[in-house]
Amino acid sequence: GTIRAAYARLEEMPMETEAATAEWLDAWSEVMSAVQEKGSKAYFAMTRNTKDEAAGKAYEHIASVVMPLVGELDESMKKRFMALPEKWIPKNYAIARMNVQWAVEIFRKENLPLLSEEMMLKSQYQKISGGWETDFDGKKVTPQMLNPFLKSPDRILREKAWRARVSMQFADTKKLDELFEKMLDLRNKLAANADMNNYLDYRYKELSRLSYTRKDTKAFRDAIHKYVVPAVAKMMERRKEKMGLDTLHPWDTTVDPDGAEPPKVYTDLDDLKKKAAKVLNSIDGEFEEAFWLMDGMGYLDLENRPGKAPGAYSNDFAEERMAMIFGNAVGTSDDFDTLIHESGHSIHTLSCRQLPLLARSYPLEFAEVASMSLELLARPYWDTVYNEEDRKRIGIEQLQDLLKFLPFMAMLDEFQDWVYTNPDGACPEARCNYWRGLGAKYIPYVDYSDLEQFQGMGWQYLHVYEVPLYYVEYGIAQVGAMQVFVNSLEDYPKAVKNYKHALTLGTTVSLPELFEAAGVKFVLKNPEVLERVTKEISKLIDL
Repeated sequence: GTIRAAYARLEEMPMETEAATAEWLDAWSEVMSAVQEKGSKAYFAMTRNTKDEAAGKAYEHIASVVMPLVGELDESMKKRFMALPEKWIPKNYAIARMNVQWAVEIFRKENLPLLSEEMMLKSQYQKISGGWETDFDGKKVTPQMLNPFLKSPDRILREKAWRARVSMQFADTKKLDELFEKMLDLRNKLAANADMNNYLDYRYKELSRLSYTRKDTKAFRDAIHKYVVPAVAKMMERRKEKMGLDTLHPWDTTVDPDGAEPPKVYTDLDDLKKKAAKVLNSIDGEFEEAFWLMDGMGYLDLENRPGKAPGAYSNDFAEERMAMIFGNAVGTSDDFDTLIHESGHSIHTLSCRQLPLLARSYPLEFAEVASMSLELLARPYWDTVYNEEDRKRIGIEQLQDLLKFLPFMAMLDEFQDWVYTNPDGACPEARCNYWRGLGAKYIPYVDYSDLEQFQGMGWQYLHVYEVPLYYVEYGIAQVGAMQVFVNSLEDYPKAVKNYKHALTLGTTVSLPELFEAAGVKFVLKNPEVLERVTKEISKLIDL
């Protein structure tokens, strides 16, 4: 009732003058904030204790009843927004207006049932992958539980763990093929109904990719192939020598080549918080203030306990203009990295809290710049958590991971570019062969001989099913963060100052302008910047 009433009040607000328009936009932003916060708080409560039935029911009610209703009520607000004369739109709302325009352009009533059906198909992927378990050393294990074994110095154990892991997926690869073909069919229909040439063009609009095209993502992939792949190949040669191997198999790529154990970096949660706060303070005093502000409001829930949902995330409470961090600290150095990463997201949220919601919902391509840059800016202050030896080793590992990620991202992006524009995309053999060809192009240093059938299903990846085409964002952001880091080596205070400034802008300027504000280049319009960062980072890894 209250939601309908709030939207009814918005409908009645006059919009005859520029001043009235600005007032209406701010009021709409506040209603959206209130609704969003209800959702975020319900999700927070549910993830804090998955055994709490009332919290589960409350969240379900919001997801299945409240959000669809709001979607419907918002549709008429969007139409009002689009009908406004251009000259009345406040500067802060210009990008939001473009986003809404694109959403309105691809909206078709006949696609609503298809979008619901797509959600159901996505939940089938969850069901299939959520059911994976196998016997390993006499215990029932899930794929995640096998990850630590892939880092074991014992090569026979690593291979056994890798094979156990891929066999679970391999048993369902036919089911996953059929599920993907249903999705492919449905996604092609969505695009056709919206009068688009293909699903790729439709999805670029749906993801509000205002600042770049398929041509730009191709240029980015080409630059990764040209600059990053040779650097990673060199890294892998070095790894092979260290491990005394002739070839690298897929189970040889994540183990520490020197056989070192992961360090213990804190005693208890209190210690973890204090150490993270100290590092944040060293980067910038305001970052530490933001951290304790969240803690004081009970918005840092970091301990691992029974009944708590897995993983880590940061979320915002839009009406309070606050941020929170959820985590599951278990005593490893990853907990520290994760906390700094999520702090980056929270600091981003708090930095632009003065803006109305429509003007602060920053683009995904930049959101990860906030979190990844902070992890890299923390490096000079690692002596708070690591001894000298660990600090050096983990420092090199972090930089290697940055480079190693990009070729995989390019593979997933190129595969999806192909699959939605090629009739062969509907054929299981063609998909497997295409993926294996991408492996030869982007990760030539991993030897898959006699493992072709496992390699061929590598495209059956969570994002391909659940968030199609959404992956290049991580690569775009990462190249931004790598530049912030390289800049910080030359002038640390200036790099931090630019970073802070960019976080205050929300979405009031375009994506390339956000990168520019952070003192870095937007890689999709400047792919050559990859040459510089790859060179600098390779130097630090000592390649």
